[in-house]
Amino acid sequence: MTDPKEKLLQAYNHMVDELHAAVEKAEESLSPTLDEMLENAQKLSKKAYALTQDEAKAITEHLKRDIASARKYMQVDGKEFKQWLSFDIQQVEDRFASFLSKAADKTWIDFRALEILGKKNAVYKTGEICSAGTLRCSDCGQTMQFTKNSHIPPCPKCHHTKFERVVS
Repeated sequence: MTDPKEKLLQAYNHMVDELHAAVEKAEESLSPTLDEMLENAQKLSKKAYALTQDEAKAITEHLKRDIASARKYMQVDGKEFKQWLSFDIQQVEDRFASFLSKAADKTWIDFRALEILGKKNAVYKTGEICSAGTLRCSDCGQTMQFTKNSHIPPCPKCHHTKFERVVS
């Protein structure tokens, strides 16, 4: 039987793939909203990984948070995606880096709702799934680098469970 945490990570990765496919398809036809694309990706991932409604909703919220964070950083600061990651983009899985960069750069997608969500969900917590990048412990300042989509562990230094994304 698959480890429950691994199942959620696989579902998150699948949801990323489904969202990427929807973004690609939207470029060729009428553009659905990001929420519609995420809803479709969530439904497919829920079915493919036998997720509960709460599990599917949680990983959807994690993905929304990551896209909103990248979008805000790139839009407000005018910096590149690799700076948002806070380390060499070559270290990141090329497939996800390409997708997240492309999704965050779409001017035709309505990101206002995600920007509000990004402010609300700016805290990353142990046990959640996050995309590649660097997180800093809100308590002691210790940083952790993720080179791929991963579950967030407790802080290796102080064992606290709340983090914020580090941007260069």
